[in-house]
Amino acid sequence: MSDREEDHPLRPTLAATELQLQEALEEVCDETVIQNTETDELIRIEETLAIASDAAKKAISIRQRIDADAGGDTLA
Repeated sequence: MSDREEDHPLRPTLAATELQLQEALEEVCDETVIQNTETDELIRIEETLAIASDAAKKAISIRQRIDADAGGDTLA
């Protein structure tokens, strides 16, 4: 990562988005045994995974914007 990428104004937003994604994944992926999970808990898991999906999409978009601004490849 270049200095220009590290200093990009979207870096704090990217860090917050990545943290949100990490926390959502940790919340639902922590040794959940689906066969022993009640329906209301499955609904909560579904909602949390939707949050994780949105955060992943946002992180991808921000990373691509930072790469594009730095003149790099947006697919990396």
